[in-house]
Amino acid sequence: MKIALIAGSGNFPIYIAKDNLEIFVMCIEGLSDSNKFQNNTRTVSLLNPQLWLKTLKENKVTHLVFAGKFKRPQNSDLPQDNKAFGMIKDILSVGDNNALLLIENFFESNGFEILPINSVFKNCFFPRGFYGEKFSEFNFKKYVLKSGNYGIDLLNTISKFDIGQSLVVSGNLIYAVEGLEGTNLLLKRVKKLINNNGMFGPVLVKIPKIGQSRKMDLPVVGLDTIKECIKTGISSVVISSQGTIVIDQEKIKSLVSQSKMNLLSV
Repeated sequence: MKIALIAGSGNFPIYIAKDNLEIFVMCIEGLSDSNKFQNNTRTVSLLNPQLWLKTLKENKVTHLVFAGKFKRPQNSDLPQDNKAFGMIKDILSVGDNNALLLIENFFESNGFEILPINSVFKNCFFPRGFYGEKFSEFNFKKYVLKSGNYGIDLLNTISKFDIGQSLVVSGNLIYAVEGLEGTNLLLKRVKKLINNNGMFGPVLVKIPKIGQSRKMDLPVVGLDTIKECIKTGISSVVISSQGTIVIDQEKIKSLVSQSKMNLLSV
């Protein structure tokens, strides 16, 4: 078995690759930089799926892992390659999960098996529990549980529309639901809405969609996410203990213990 990491933007692919130096890394032009990897790498255009296949086969790859953010191409940039053109064009008109299923089907129909990220990134989920000193306060714990449950119910309800893996909520008040922009830009939107009049800051809920493929694009929380939450005024983050990937776990635990930030894994 020969594994290739398909690397999108962000630190997550680099984090995985440095602990798996034997895997081949296929960087996506404009999203990931081959110079940041110690592995054997090759950079390909997002708009040239036939080159993806050629590159993978030349490196005797049999299995794939996806990590990082992947920006959708512009309509005007699309290639005119018949089969690949159709696949990429279809991606532009569907939600994230359906787009990932199209990509998954493309690779599997060409003989590659896609592996879940935890096949190369062990212990990637946070154990169930409360993390943070403020959870010792009964009213705060009750508030986070109420906010988290309300947010989870809403995200599960809108899963059928294939939008968003996260939202910000306070009690039964929804501040914002994530769109195409991603979590950091969601938090920037929310920061403008927080008036600090409430007893507790709002809660970020980040979980996978119902029916989402567990092989690609699971929600990720990293140290930068927690830092951005602190800047925004978020009081707690609620994640899935079986579906939200957490990187830099020890650093996050340390930051949570040193700050007023709290984390609930359900």
